[in-house]
Amino acid sequence: MFHQYEQVYMECIRPDRNKLAYYRLVICSDLFGPKVVRSWGRIGTKERPRLHERVATIEDAHRLVAGVLKRRFAHGYVITEKNQKPC
Repeated sequence: MFHQYEQVYMECIRPDRNKLAYYRLVICSDLFGPKVVRSWGRIGTKERPRLHERVATIEDAHRLVAGVLKRRFAHGYVITEKNQKPC
């Protein structure tokens, strides 16, 4: 069973558009198996998990996260080194 968690924290800072956004993806596991937890919002606001997605395997979770990363990178997000424990 998967007892650790993996996370990716991204930010998009675009002063010309007044955009200060973050996006966090966490792969974790609970009693029902692996899941991907997404949270997003404006930098400086209270963070809370917004979307919990169940997946069959950790490999499926990695594929889901890879697809989300591709879309976020297309919108100007960059991965930052902010390591906090997920909510």
